[in-house]
Amino acid sequence: MKRILVFPHRYAIEYLKSPELERGKVCWVAVFRPAVPDAAKAVRPDYFAFLEFDDVADEEAARNFGLLPLSEEEALYAADTLLRALDAGVQEFVFSCDAGISRSAGMAEAFARFLEEQGLAFEKKHLRFPQPNPLVRERLLRALKTLDSSRG
Repeated sequence: MKRILVFPHRYAIEYLKSPELERGKVCWVAVFRPAVPDAAKAVRPDYFAFLEFDDVADEEAARNFGLLPLSEEEALYAADTLLRALDAGVQEFVFSCDAGISRSAGMAEAFARFLEEQGLAFEKKHLRFPQPNPLVRERLLRALKTLDSSRG
C-alpha cells in the first residue's frame, strides 16, 4: 500500500532526516518560494522535485497580483518524478509546502486520484486540515495522465 504524507516543510525535513528512512524508498515533492533552504537540500531522497510557485487558485488572480501559479512545465516535472518513483517501487510519497495545507494538499489530492484511477491502494495522512488548491490539483492530475499515457 502506498502512503501519501502531507506536511509543512519543517515536519517533512525532520521526517526525511530519520536515519531509518531509506533514501531510495521515498519520494518528496516540495513547493518552496522563493528559494530552497539548505536544510531541504541536505535531506533530499533519491526521488524528489523542488517546485517554485505561489498559492493561487487561478491564472487571472496570479496575473493581477504578480504571483506565480503552478506552470504546466513544473506540473510535468513533478508528474515525471512521481511516475519514476512509482515505477521504482517507492511506497512513500511526501508532499510539503510552507503550511502543509493548500499547495501540497492539492498535489497530494491529484496523486491520490491518479493512484485510485490506476487501481493502486493508498492511505493519505495530513498533519493539518487540508484545503487543496484546485489549480494545483487539476494541473498535476492532467500532467500525470498525460505522461502516463505516453509511457505506453
